[in-house]
Amino acid sequence: MGERKCEKRNVAERAPLIEGTLARTDINTGMPHLDELTHHLIVVSAASLRLNSREVTLAALIHDYFKPMFDFRQTKWYHFIKDDELYSQIGGIPNIGKIIGGHHGKNDNKIRQIEQSGALSGLEVRIPFSLPESQEFIITEHLRVAGPYRMFLLALLRRKLIEMLSKKYSERFQEILGVSRIRYEYRPLNGVSTIEEAAEYIKKENWKIEIDNETMIIPLPSRFHGDLFYFEYYEESNVVIDVDKNAKKIRGIRIPFGAALSTVYLTSSRDTYLLYVDAGFGQLALKDVIKEMLDDLEKKKQKSAFEQIDLDKIASSLTGRFNNDETCIFCGEPGEPIAENEKISSVLRDRFTDRWLLLRNAGVACPACKLGFEIEELFRLQGLNEYIPQEVLIPNVKILHDVPIFKETEFIRSISSKIWLELLSEIYYSLYFNKTKDSKEGSIKKEEEWIIKFFLNPTVLVYPYEIEITPQAMTVALGYQKKKFILQSGLHSSVVFPGNEKDLLPEEFLVLRKVYASNPELGIYLLQKLRDVYSPIFGVPEVKIKGGGSRARKRKH
Repeated sequence: MGERKCEKRNVAERAPLIEGTLARTDINTGMPHLDELTHHLIVVSAASLRLNSREVTLAALIHDYFKPMFDFRQTKWYHFIKDDELYSQIGGIPNIGKIIGGHHGKNDNKIRQIEQSGALSGLEVRIPFSLPESQEFIITEHLRVAGPYRMFLLALLRRKLIEMLSKKYSERFQEILGVSRIRYEYRPLNGVSTIEEAAEYIKKENWKIEIDNETMIIPLPSRFHGDLFYFEYYEESNVVIDVDKNAKKIRGIRIPFGAALSTVYLTSSRDTYLLYVDAGFGQLALKDVIKEMLDDLEKKKQKSAFEQIDLDKIASSLTGRFNNDETCIFCGEPGEPIAENEKISSVLRDRFTDRWLLLRNAGVACPACKLGFEIEELFRLQGLNEYIPQEVLIPNVKILHDVPIFKETEFIRSISSKIWLELLSEIYYSLYFNKTKDSKEGSIKKEEEWIIKFFLNPTVLVYPYEIEITPQAMTVALGYQKKKFILQSGLHSSVVFPGNEKDLLPEEFLVLRKVYASNPELGIYLLQKLRDVYSPIFGVPEVKIKGGGSRARKRKH
């Protein structure tokens, strides 16, 4: 990581993508975990759904309720209070105060059991961790992903898995709590420094959990927030950014349950794991995920294309259980002879230009690569852009508030941290897709110049820290029309923006960021230059300038 220094600035001067609170510290070292509080709460509460207890799940949702108050006494972070009446007021049911009060005590406390599980207690400072395995509260699925077609399928499966998981988690919350979405609202409680004072205020103002159209709204008291900011975890598949155009800032984020509670866990160039929190609905059958993915592709093309697909064979190929002495020409995994009536046969024979690939094991392909090949052929005329978000890089961290304990410049990372850092990349790229969706031209106009700071100088507030982030993605397929766009694309990891001309790498983004930070008036000019030089496929909006006198006027081609 880069330079770190203590700095106090007015919140209005910042342009954070999110405004949250650090989740926890390590019990042994005191080092901070790199995770956001509401994400930690949603992970623990989703795991608690396995227990089928309304009281335990509700307690899990608010067990660290007072952490945003940052009440430290003799280096201890006081974040719950012995007041059953208060928790009953907030949660609307009795007895949850006893569950919350014991989550740092006896080993039979259900919240303590979840927090001590492998889902949250990894202490590795860096990725990779030890190989993940299914255990209490965690489900894993091992996949073999050698070769471009398997990585392409992984990106498609990840997208579909997030969608299916989001609905499953939402259904489980509906079954246990009667709600489909969970929304945390950080509400300013400035001038209050202890949890007892906060409790008195909450009692006086009658703060409590509210239900609005199947959304559970949980107010969180915050010492450092200047305005309300919310995180909503919901049942859809896309991250949605709520931008306040009048205040010129982001006021909330909607995050799919599936994206918050799962990850693609690459352990080598050939192996990966689909990993997600076990909420009591059991492991999703891989062939069901494949089928729904193919159904979506057929709907997109409005034609039937995969009637002859053997789902069991593809699933066994992806999981490494397909056995044969012959090997696939694309990935080297066990394959099978290509039949004359298969589409892949005619394409290889008549139009395939990478003949060198056919010199070994010609005419043999594994079921997984065959499927990837057929999807590529189906979308050949339009191409597909597919990527897997990676963990953000952190070039700089600033401590905004003088809080005991938080003097560390390094963080402990767990599996939950990995998911959250990937989410930050997804949030960043969603800023582009949200903007494109809301604008006919997918562009930034002169009067919207304030939006550029989110693209060129992305930061997140996770009190007491301000963290600069560099988003990253692994691109597995880019939209090269009329070409073999998967093989043409190759595999590009650790890319900020994939480009037609060249990819923008994190080191180059850091230089761009420094120029912008020193010269914010050049924002539109820099954004246009970025498009001119790199021709980014996604992630960078167009700039539309009307009138004269601008250094950022779009050049003629």
